[in-house]
Amino acid sequence: MVMTKNDDFIEISYEELEQYDGFSEDLMEKRCGDYAELIGSFLMEFSSLEHDLDVAIANLINERSHIQGYLVIKNLSVDEKIELLYTLALPNITSFSKDVDYIKDELVDIRDKCKLINLLRNKIAHAKWYSLDEQGFVRVDIKTKKDDGFVRFKKYKITPKIIKIGIVAIRKWSNTLRNFNENIYTQI
Repeated sequence: MVMTKNDDFIEISYEELEQYDGFSEDLMEKRCGDYAELIGSFLMEFSSLEHDLDVAIANLINERSHIQGYLVIKNLSVDEKIELLYTLALPNITSFSKDVDYIKDELVDIRDKCKLINLLRNKIAHAKWYSLDEQGFVRVDIKTKKDDGFVRFKKYKITPKIIKIGIVAIRKWSNTLRNFNENIYTQI
């Protein structure tokens, strides 16, 4: 799975709404076991990554207590937290770091990969799983065609394999973020 900013890491298809919408209960029952546990694992792993992000931000705001940091982030979305981490860490790195380029590159990687993982999390968490088809495509958005006004569904191919790859990516970047958080003050 190659992740890029333009949704290139997942196949996308579109389905036009005929007159009425519906879904196959038989297919849902058949595929539920393939997905339910993996989706739960993915979301639990993601919450660990978000916690690591929260702690990293809180440490950057105040090394002595997380209280001020948590007051700042309490109403932020994950994307906003990712940007805040980058915004807070970058001046420390560029002002005081012994190895600016390496640490800055690591920070950029953390920001970019966390954003992509969050994008996948949003698709998994908000997908219309009742619409899952035999190929693994699931509705993630409703669009209106500009030329004729017809409704069509944007569908992502989210297979068990893609979810497993996402779980591995979450674990990797959670560890990277934890290490970055632990080492930032020894590197500046």
